Amino acid sequence: MKLYRRYIFKSTINVGLGALFLTTLMLISVDLFANLDTYLSHELPLATIAYLTLLGAPQAVLFALGPSLLFSATFFLSQLHANNEYICLIGSGIRPLKIILPIIAVGLIASILQFAFAEYVKLPLSKERLVLEEELFGLRSTQDNRNITLHDPEGRYVLYARHYRAQDNLLREVLLLLFDEQGNLTHRLDAQQGRYDEDSGQWRFHGVQSQEVGEVVSTRTLEAYDNPRINLDPSYFRGAGGDIDQMDIQTALQYLHWMKRLDPNRHTPLAADFVKRILDALNPLVLIVIAATIRYSLKKNILLFAIITSLIVAVVYYVVQMVTMIAARQGVLSPVWAMVIPSVVVLLLAALQRTLSRQG
Repeated sequence: MKLYRRYIFKSTINVGLGALFLTTLMLISVDLFANLDTYLSHELPLATIAYLTLLGAPQAVLFALGPSLLFSATFFLSQLHANNEYICLIGSGIRPLKIILPIIAVGLIASILQFAFAEYVKLPLSKERLVLEEELFGLRSTQDNRNITLHDPEGRYVLYARHYRAQDNLLREVLLLLFDEQGNLTHRLDAQQGRYDEDSGQWRFHGVQSQEVGEVVSTRTLEAYDNPRINLDPSYFRGAGGDIDQMDIQTALQYLHWMKRLDPNRHTPLAADFVKRILDALNPLVLIVIAATIRYSLKKNILLFAIITSLIVAVVYYVVQMVTMIAARQGVLSPVWAMVIPSVVVLLLAALQRTLSRQG
């Protein structure tokens, strides 16, 4: 690696690591103080509080990495122009693209590392934190669900439940419609509740009012009813909050495949969350490319300029992304476009800033 490339590469990484450390520390502190009242009200020991906070640290690192590298690239390029180093490099025959490429390489490496870190470090630790919080505080409400309708992929039954309680895999006020191979309705069953049997891998319903549909509708009462075909995993009944985020990639893909057939209404927001989870790893690369697009002309107040520029770019990028993701969860936008549009918007703003600064 040539000397100037090594200089650009190291400078960007060093500033980025410093900003990452400070930003992560700030986010961890925010998380700690946001939950401090809960921790104290449950009289948790200091070691448990520290452990819970550390389990949330990987998530803070992921939030901080993109903006930290954005600040690093902005600060370095500002210094490069302010100290006339950029002119010296251009005068030495080095093309502007070659100056930018080492910075973009940092963003590419950071994106790869972010994806690996999210899947192999953050994911297991966030699961462990959720389990620990459930044990300490009894927080399972995000997985409870109401008014669920699921369809058998083979079209043999439709199941509706008024309420699902994740704590004990319990369905309440269940309506089950059974169909034959020709798609004709054969049975209607109304059950007070249904519980998933881990041993048999199927649902068992209690307090059942069964109606057999034929030439004459016959009604009978059953204490219990089970059917080998009704073997949907309890995860399909849970609320959408956090499901995709807590699954490994292969499990999440399989889950989405089945949810598309079982409950299309829930598939749309889940698919949007899955695409966001995958493409979020590109945030460091995208933000560094945006930083490279900005025109730098100030000779003074470089640090202040870098901070303000980074804040403006990050806020616009993440706010637009939030809006487009809401649209994607509603099915208005494709999930991929929901992640692409924020990058395009900020790149256009950076190009506009570059054009206006040249005219000025």
